[in-house]
Amino acid sequence: MNDYIEKVLSGELVAPEKIKNACQRHLNDLERSQSEDFPYLFDEKKADKAIKFMQLLPGTDGQPIQMLGFQKFIIGSLYGWRTKQGDLRRFNRALISMSRKNSKTYICSGIAANALIMEKEPAEGRQVLFTANSTKQARIGYDMLANSLQAVSRQSKFMRQQLKIMQSKIVHKPSNSFAMALASETNTLDGFGATVAIRDEAHEAKTRKVENVLKSGMMNQKNGLLATITTAGLDMNVPLYEDYMLAERILQGLDESDRYFIAIWELDNEKEMHDQEKWIKANPIFESEKMKETMIPAIQDDADLALKQDNLNAVLVKNFNLWRQASEDSYLPAKDWNAVEVQPQPIRGCPVYIGIDLSKTDDLTSVSWIVPVNGKLYCDSHSFVATKYGLESKEKKDGLPYRKLEKEGECSITQLESGIVDYEQVFKFIQNLIEENELDLQGICYDPFNANSIISMAEKENYPMIEVRQGTRTLNVPTRTFREQVFASNIIHPKNTILTHAVNNALTKEDNNGIQINKAKNSNKIDPMAALINAYVFGMNHYEEAERSVADNEFYKSEAFSF
Repeated sequence: MNDYIEKVLSGELVAPEKIKNACQRHLNDLERSQSEDFPYLFDEKKADKAIKFMQLLPGTDGQPIQMLGFQKFIIGSLYGWRTKQGDLRRFNRALISMSRKNSKTYICSGIAANALIMEKEPAEGRQVLFTANSTKQARIGYDMLANSLQAVSRQSKFMRQQLKIMQSKIVHKPSNSFAMALASETNTLDGFGATVAIRDEAHEAKTRKVENVLKSGMMNQKNGLLATITTAGLDMNVPLYEDYMLAERILQGLDESDRYFIAIWELDNEKEMHDQEKWIKANPIFESEKMKETMIPAIQDDADLALKQDNLNAVLVKNFNLWRQASEDSYLPAKDWNAVEVQPQPIRGCPVYIGIDLSKTDDLTSVSWIVPVNGKLYCDSHSFVATKYGLESKEKKDGLPYRKLEKEGECSITQLESGIVDYEQVFKFIQNLIEENELDLQGICYDPFNANSIISMAEKENYPMIEVRQGTRTLNVPTRTFREQVFASNIIHPKNTILTHAVNNALTKEDNNGIQINKAKNSNKIDPMAALINAYVFGMNHYEEAERSVADNEFYKSEAFSF
């Protein structure tokens, strides 16, 4: 383990930034452990013991496996870091991510074997659960564990007496502990209290329902571990991508979570797919020259074919562990939108351009606004949620936890018995936004569809209303320019889950007059983004017009101006 960390940080072994940061985090924490204020220490003997035990387990060919450095780094970290009080495991959560065919199943089975046989807390009744979106997927790690323990039992009478290995359950008889594989989509997780739960391919999970059930069952476990072992995915509107972004901030030192182990192997950028020497960043199993020689031709074939077909996303995800949006027609890359996220900005007294996108019965109604701040355009949004066909059903369909987001101030859920959006509530929000922040309203930019009631309310308040005709003839230039300004970091925004969800869903639709944003299906909500583009139609030239106005005023005041 120490050898791997040293090689990574010295540059002898090529590794991505996130792994360099993870290795440096380990060394930093070793220093911190000398202080009484840091409640964890690294027990090298326990790390070595877990690694040596895992190496005793034979592979699928019956031969013992000599672990590679990256595997030792994972197992050594998970079992070596302990609490100073009680000698319990430090890490109760783990996110381990790498490309496919990089021994994720072996790592799963090794974590499980240690938890089932070697752990002592709790002394009895330890539960080790393999979970995935299907029983078939969940059984992959379980079957490898069962096969390796069967091989050990054939060779050792002692182990044969200790273990009862069945089709769906492995029992460690001395401690009355067991390991099982369970499908996440069933209700069978209820009632379990896992000591260790291993989630495979979590990028496919659309909600946190299963994760929350597992966490709930582990609440009384002093020595619990919820380990997510996965590849990246093609949907950025899933909980795992949120976890990935949090993990990045933790590794950069921008966020703290001392009980969260993170190890993510990926290319640092997509251009590295053209450099075979960099492929080890996403495929750490290339430490083995034999595996490298076997896998490189297959990956190169995949990459060559993807380039010819102009369909790189699948290869970038599968072979290089990069998160990608599913469609090649995606409007904005998530990494570029995330790169311009900032802390909430003061907007009191500023000009504001407000855009609205009004809903059908089961859509969102969204109010988005643009405020010029220090030479940039600061964007934010608030949505109004209809409940006509049931709130829980809508949350599931849209993939958004509206009740949680309402508490965080991102949306308002209708209180009308009909379940439709209350336009009076929408207008009241706009009024409060303007008045509480003393904003200088430049205009409420609206799609004329279904807007009559909002228009009449606005006219009574003498708010300037600006119609935005839909279609590429009007929206082409704003849609293109908005994206260019995001790339140039001239558009900024605070954390806003619903708005980011809409950005990730937005596709480009093109005709003879240009492009506009579109969505793949009804459940892919883009309403906050549509409202933002409506506001941007008139907000995009703010600074240019402001400078022109200043120049005109200076001219009129000057001696050059006369009748």
